[in-house]
Amino acid sequence: GLPICVTVTLALGVLRMARHNAIVKKLTAVETLGCATVVASDKTGTLTQNEMTARSMYSLAFPSLCFGLTGVGYDMKKSGGYLVRTENEVITSANKLTREDSGGSNDSGGGGGGRTSSPRKTTRQVTEKSMEFNALSALFGTASICNNASVTDDDGRGGVPMGQPTEMALLIGSAKANLPDPRPMYHRLQEIPFSSDRKRMEVKCRPVGGAHTCTAFTLSARRHSSTNGDVPLSSDGSLYFVKGMPESILGECTTHTAADGSAVPLG
Repeated sequence: GLPICVTVTLALGVLRMARHNAIVKKLTAVETLGCATVVASDKTGTLTQNEMTARSMYSLAFPSLCFGLTGVGYDMKKSGGYLVRTENEVITSANKLTREDSGGSNDSGGGGGGRTSSPRKTTRQVTEKSMEFNALSALFGTASICNNASVTDDDGRGGVPMGQPTEMALLIGSAKANLPDPRPMYHRLQEIPFSSDRKRMEVKCRPVGGAHTCTAFTLSARRHSSTNGDVPLSSDGSLYFVKGMPESILGECTTHTAADGSAVPLG
């Protein structure tokens, strides 16, 4: 008698869950779910469309600026999307425009100790002619080259996406920044896949035609060894491109990309 009653009770619970669009495969799972008070779930693909979107990025070449990408999802024909920069502007009591740097101080450009109002954020689109594009092209170029995702069409602005959501977000973000996919211009020599221990992915690539697609990459390939100044770090122009967790990558870095694409000491 008791097993039958328990089975009927659990079956009724399954029916009630089904009315709320929750499908339960095992009857015993209803009892477990009924005892749960908090449900933690990875929303990417579980509760959404399995799409991630790159929304913001940071460059040490411009520490006082914030960069972002508009639009949501992979379909750029529907949501659009482009690269923008945001900075804080302050209007003083003397009606002078000032800009806040990363430390919170104000640069009025004309003196005056007038009181300032609350800062306002101004947003401008970043194009190929913008001074920030050189440094950001290195960022997006690395995100695209060190990437195994793909889009079936030619220009990366539509079609069927293939790959992990994180890598697709970086690839679509590069397309929003109006940076063509540089991977056809490179020959991949080696790949070290992402792992939970190393927390980063690395690929070694050589430009097919001998010329890199970014000023920062060209200057990096021309750098010489610190121990022997006559020996270049890369004899054939090949470079390692890395993406991963900041704490995993920054520990291996000694320089960062400046506004003109050159390498300057980190810190």
